[in-house]
Amino acid sequence: MKIHNIRIIDFRGIEDRTFNFNGNFNVLIGENGSGKTSVLEALAAAINPYVAVSQGKNVRPIRKEDARVENFGQSIEKKVRTSIIVEGELNETPISWTIKKSHIDWGYMQGDDKDLRRISKKHFTALSEDGGKELVLPVFDYLGCGRLFSEPSKRLKTLPKGSRYEGYYNCLDSTSSIKRFASWFKTMELSLLQGNKTAKWRAQVIKRAVSNCLEGWETIFHGVEEDQLMAMRSGDNHETLPFNYLSDGQRNIVGLVADIAYRCVLLNPYLELDAALKSPGIVLIDELDLHLHPKWQRSIVSKLKETFPNIQFITTTHSPFIVQSLKNDELIDLEGKNMSDDYEMIGLEEIVEGEMGVKEAQKSKRFTDMKIVADKYYKLINEGKHNSDPKEVEKIKKELENLLIPFYNDPAYVTYLESFKHLLK
Repeated sequence: MKIHNIRIIDFRGIEDRTFNFNGNFNVLIGENGSGKTSVLEALAAAINPYVAVSQGKNVRPIRKEDARVENFGQSIEKKVRTSIIVEGELNETPISWTIKKSHIDWGYMQGDDKDLRRISKKHFTALSEDGGKELVLPVFDYLGCGRLFSEPSKRLKTLPKGSRYEGYYNCLDSTSSIKRFASWFKTMELSLLQGNKTAKWRAQVIKRAVSNCLEGWETIFHGVEEDQLMAMRSGDNHETLPFNYLSDGQRNIVGLVADIAYRCVLLNPYLELDAALKSPGIVLIDELDLHLHPKWQRSIVSKLKETFPNIQFITTTHSPFIVQSLKNDELIDLEGKNMSDDYEMIGLEEIVEGEMGVKEAQKSKRFTDMKIVADKYYKLINEGKHNSDPKEVEKIKKELENLLIPFYNDPAYVTYLESFKHLLK
């Protein structure tokens, strides 16, 4: 399944905007408050009709708090109707659907999502008949800024064999954690010790995906003696560390990649070792650069493309390193400043200044502030030199003192500027 475009009307801070996506990788950029996360939330709500069939409930409906509010001066009012209109494809067949919710009656979803739900019901029925041996299910995953990739404090339990649809469990919950994956992975590792061939390839899919994306680390495994998730470092000594000993950035990569691969394995077990490579679907990631060192930011897009080539990624970022790793049609600037060149060929300063609106990116903010203050200082000195009114001169002197207050921790700078005060009468 892929989404070609989505029109969002009166959803959170978005009044009426349409976004077009390519089928592989998409990165949304924009200042804080520009609506990046709102787009991801709308996409999650758009996926909800398909997932709701298997879960027996709406897992991410349009909520009351999603209604856009407008300030009319005397009051702030919610808009009457929120709408999401989607065009995409499922199993290479074009499909479109709409979701609407009226502020007048929040108890009912409206719109036209019957075709999407019908396809989902057809898939659900196929699984009940023969396990859906010929059916490849779309993978969905929403990884928000609230993702908590830390080893659970309580002892992990093993998980019994379940339905393929368990791959949709909490898939649209932006605060997903690693707990369920860790329990499942423990089950696979223990089954592997008993000679379970299915467990072997399932665990291998996860390990291959993680090792492909986690630089400097060879694999992950469940330590039987430690009874927790472990990571093995690349190199001759194969040092191992508990998952919680890894840095925030390392845990973020492991958790993110493992969660996607785990869902690929659960939803499409008949693909076996190719589950990550051949599973289609949509993955939403808020702040792709979360906790990542710039070195990893430069490579994470290519690593995800390589590891999950059939997944459509729609992500957000504030990182110029990630932008620099993109092709032109992979970037969506919510403020409409897209440049025409491929970003792979553009320097970081050009991206930061041209795309992200940061002026004089090659200089620090303090340097820029000092230059602005110096210009103002010289201007006031010049005004005071030609002013014969003692009161006005005293006023200018006071302004000069106030300009220097933020820079008293830099005596050389302050002393240099104060050396021009003798020019005042």
